[in-house]
Amino acid sequence: MTIQIKNILIWQKNGNLRNLELSTNSVNVITGESGKGKSSILHIIDYCLLSSKADGISKHNIDDKSSWYGLKLQTGDGDITIARPAYHAGETKEAYFSDQGQIPELPYNNMKVDTLKKVLDKSFGLDGELKVPYGGRTVKAGSKVSFRNFLSYCYQDQSALVAPDYLYNRPGDIKTIERIERTFRMALGVVDSEGAIITERLEKLKRDRSSLEQRSEVMQKKQLHFQEDVEQLEEEAISLGLLEKPNEDIKDTLSSLKSIAESNIEQFSEAGIKLKDLESKQLELNLKLQQFKRFNEDFSNYQSLLKESGDSILPIEYILDRYSETLPGTHTSDLLLALEEQLTRVKHSWETRKKSPLYVDVNAKAKVLKKELDELKVKISKLKVTSKVLSSPEDIYRYQGKLSVKVELFSERSIPIDYKEKLSEIDKKIEDLSGYVQDIESKREFVMGKLNRYINLHLSRLKLKGYENSQAVFLEKERAINLVLNEGEAVEKMIDIGSASNYLYLHLSYFMALHKVARENSVPWLAHFLVFDQVSTPYTLENSDDIASLDLALKEIDMYVEAMKDKGGIQVILMEHIPEAHWVNLELSNFKLVDRELVNGYGLIN
Repeated sequence: MTIQIKNILIWQKNGNLRNLELSTNSVNVITGESGKGKSSILHIIDYCLLSSKADGISKHNIDDKSSWYGLKLQTGDGDITIARPAYHAGETKEAYFSDQGQIPELPYNNMKVDTLKKVLDKSFGLDGELKVPYGGRTVKAGSKVSFRNFLSYCYQDQSALVAPDYLYNRPGDIKTIERIERTFRMALGVVDSEGAIITERLEKLKRDRSSLEQRSEVMQKKQLHFQEDVEQLEEEAISLGLLEKPNEDIKDTLSSLKSIAESNIEQFSEAGIKLKDLESKQLELNLKLQQFKRFNEDFSNYQSLLKESGDSILPIEYILDRYSETLPGTHTSDLLLALEEQLTRVKHSWETRKKSPLYVDVNAKAKVLKKELDELKVKISKLKVTSKVLSSPEDIYRYQGKLSVKVELFSERSIPIDYKEKLSEIDKKIEDLSGYVQDIESKREFVMGKLNRYINLHLSRLKLKGYENSQAVFLEKERAINLVLNEGEAVEKMIDIGSASNYLYLHLSYFMALHKVARENSVPWLAHFLVFDQVSTPYTLENSDDIASLDLALKEIDMYVEAMKDKGGIQVILMEHIPEAHWVNLELSNFKLVDRELVNGYGLIN
């Protein structure tokens, strides 16, 4: 967008409108004596372009005598007019705006400042999706880029124009410096809207990855402590009888502990009493079974004796069968028959031992008792999962009190997270975007080379005294220009170069070169104007050497404006002390006097 200033407007309290009409694609000179309000013009421009401050506007000579300040701007979509109440009227969140470029008799509030910012963003060609790639102390990462971020590349006040250690206005304003750091490559056209968005995404991914790595390291350090604390709580629960055995998974452990923490203590007390009753019953059954066991053992021993007695019948039967042969003619047979009868009964008793009512009854009862005991063991096992065996209710109360606090800390959200998968995902995204950003870095090297060539082209005509054969190198990080001497044998830092004239030449060369590079790269959001406050600052017009040095600067500016006409044009606004005759004599065709010279009783405010 070809943003240039067509009118600088001051509505005075006396009813007069101070209307400074400017020419586009020209060098507009507002010149005159000191104390006429010239230096306030740069700050009036900035204030009308929605600066939050009005620093630099003379409060006594200008602001107290004014009611409104305004600008009429040329944009790619036509002329627009902006006006804001004078600063002394107090802070207001509203302003005047005309999308037709109308200059009212007296402005009035018709648009909120926040809305006007959006309108101006669009006029400056800014996409609403364009964001700051990385943050700082005052600028948040991901915040939207505003047209104001690029105004620092368009202003040079009297102090900055000859500063030895900085290039931009307001070097002590952290917010301004951070804006420059984060938009410099956008201003030069190293990155376009898409590139800036991708760069922002890549920077965010890198920040996210760094954050994940830090969190992963912290979690790894806490992993052991966390595991030990949970296991200690679990072991204590087991010792109290509140858990049967350890869980294999930490999530299951936390779930069990949470259940215990939320359970009623009476549940454990009643369960403990019931458990003791069941264990008493178990002991009783075991005693009975032992008694039955001993009875069966004794009965078995008795039956064994009977079996042995039955085996004794065989020799008696043999004797009876052969009695007549072995003991003929005796009465011994009667005795043997009686013995046989008794032994036969014993044999019968052993053979029918398992049919004995006593044997059957004891075994039946033993089976019943064993079944009852097995069922009892199951009940006791289940009850032990949620009951206390040896501890008192007071112990459980104390444990639950401690556990309730711990469970809040050791929730499932506190389970150490494995960040490997997330880090892998981020690495893949970073890899995908890195190729594009590498292309941007290549373009940056090319563009920075071009910027340095243009700076040195200007300096080939604006010779630095004492450094005529040096090469200037702009340092992006330091925001400064150093000089390389003797084909690289030495480097002179900007702050050590000396001479206000040398610094003037450096500043002029840098800003003119920057706008030329931006124009060749079709940067839409950098306005097509430069405001220089008193290029003649280092010089006295009585000294011929000073006049010659000043004339070189004026000629370079005129030549620059002429050359830029083929690149969309550039407007330069100079606040000066030199008379109109001075540049007329130099035949600077692009220099235009704004209004008339501010001399005698004629000033910015009349």
